[in-house]
Amino acid sequence: MMKKLVAFVLFLFPIALMAQKGDYILKGKLKPDGLINKAYFTCSQFNIRSAADVTDGMFEFKGTIEEPAEAFILVQYKGTMKSERIPFYLEPGKTEFIQTDNPAEPIVVKGAKVNADYQKLMTSLNPVLDQKTKLDAQFKALTTEQQQDKGIMADFDKKEDVMAKERQAICLAFIKANPDSFLSLYALNKYTGYIPEYEIAAPLFEKLSARVKATPSGKAYAAQMESLKSTAVGKQAPDFMQPDLEGKPVKLSDYRGKYVLVDFWASWCGPCRAENKNVARSYSVYHPKGLEILGVSLDVAQFKQYWLKAIEEDKLPWKQVSDLKADNAAAKLFGIQAIPQNVLVDPKGKIVAKNLKGQDLHDKLAEILK
Repeated sequence: MMKKLVAFVLFLFPIALMAQKGDYILKGKLKPDGLINKAYFTCSQFNIRSAADVTDGMFEFKGTIEEPAEAFILVQYKGTMKSERIPFYLEPGKTEFIQTDNPAEPIVVKGAKVNADYQKLMTSLNPVLDQKTKLDAQFKALTTEQQQDKGIMADFDKKEDVMAKERQAICLAFIKANPDSFLSLYALNKYTGYIPEYEIAAPLFEKLSARVKATPSGKAYAAQMESLKSTAVGKQAPDFMQPDLEGKPVKLSDYRGKYVLVDFWASWCGPCRAENKNVARSYSVYHPKGLEILGVSLDVAQFKQYWLKAIEEDKLPWKQVSDLKADNAAAKLFGIQAIPQNVLVDPKGKIVAKNLKGQDLHDKLAEILK
């Protein structure tokens, strides 16, 4: 857990679960005791952030969406810092938020089919997610000395691995049992993670119903699978061209005849910045033996100065390029949805390894650059 580098999500598939546009209405049916006085509604996919007063236990939000998406309601208790966050799926139709007379019970969400499937999946996942939250809290409580103890860290890693396998098993069971559920796309993303392996993800995706695969999210996932298939280890790396820091065009094919590590990162990505130290160490050892690195930044033009500052701060001496667009063309070509990621290309332009991090990067470079 603590030894593993977690990928920073760049642009998630918007789990877009229905093709048709529709009106939604969210209704709060809380206890009319005045303890909850404010409700906040957020849906990141559609940039919705709205607030409503709670009167006699009632609140309401209305609108129109293109397709269902993850969202949440946050209710605030009057005169306190106490609040309750209620995740749900925003979908066309009516969704109700009902508070029972039992103060120990959470607010219940009552919606249509997509939301019912979401609640079913989360009911299975929540016990494991709660365990993970407790484990994270235990880690944060460790002293610096304890965090450097290999035995303690190995125990944490072992526990996290067990939880990860439990989460994967739950998601896999849901996917197999519900091939016609839109939520199976959500479960598939949870199962494979943000850096999916084609050999694992593609067969599961193919078993989903034609109706699910025809949704916008289904089409997006299919496109990613095609990109991953065409850039698998053993395939010829697709060429691309992006400008360097001076605006001069640089092609991947310019490095033909040398081993080149194509490194996808961004200045705003914490895990990328942490891994930069490891990549820099590799470069210092293996550049004299023939290694080149081509950094591809997923920063955007508006914040170019942070990209330049990060290059200087992290002391990255190799070539850096970027089209400075939110949907970086090179990243899209390689099916990249999260960073850091990298692709190792041999002198003939063939992909020989992907996503080498930490000691794995050093070991692979030592193997090929003797």
